[in-house]
Order: sequence, then structure tokens, then C-alpha cells
Amino acid sequence: MASRAKVLDSAAAEQRTEPRYEGLVERAALAFRGADHIVPVINISTRGTMIESALQPRLGESVTIRFEGCSRIYAFVRWVRDGRIGLNFGCELTLG
Repeated sequence: MASRAKVLDSAAAEQRTEPRYEGLVERAALAFRGADHIVPVINISTRGTMIESALQPRLGESVTIRFEGCSRIYAFVRWVRDGRIGLNFGCELTLG
């Protein structure tokens, strides 16, 4: 799966402290307000992820997210825009 991952390279990515990867994870289970939602993963980094969803969480709202083969990860909503949600993880992940 990691061989298909694409590192994003753009002006916005240059301002970030860690690279974003597309294709490393296809979907995840997001626990939001007591219900699980399967959501597409747009990209992932060691500190967060961008998902696609019609959900409307509040900025700073706590959620958990679980990627296939991994334990649940605590995260908070960093931003919401145009059907996409940016999440910051409560701990740094090791990707691979």
C-alpha cells in the first residue's frame, strides 16, 4: 500500500512541517457524536488527516478516527471547508 502513496508537493505543503501522503489510506471510521461514519481519506501526515464528509463538526470538537489495522486515535477538528474536514491527531503517528 505504501508504494502507491504520493507525497503532495505544492506551495501550501511547503508551509507545513511534515509531508502529506495521498493513497496511503483510502478510508477510515470516524466516531462523531456517538456514531461511526466511514469516510474517505484525502491525505494523511504524522500529525493529522484530511477527510471528506458532509458532517458539520464544530472547530475544536473532539473525535476519534480509526484506520484499518490500527487502534482508535483521538483527534480534534482543525478546519471544515467545502465538504472536507481537517483533523489534528492527539499524538504523532508513525506512517509506513
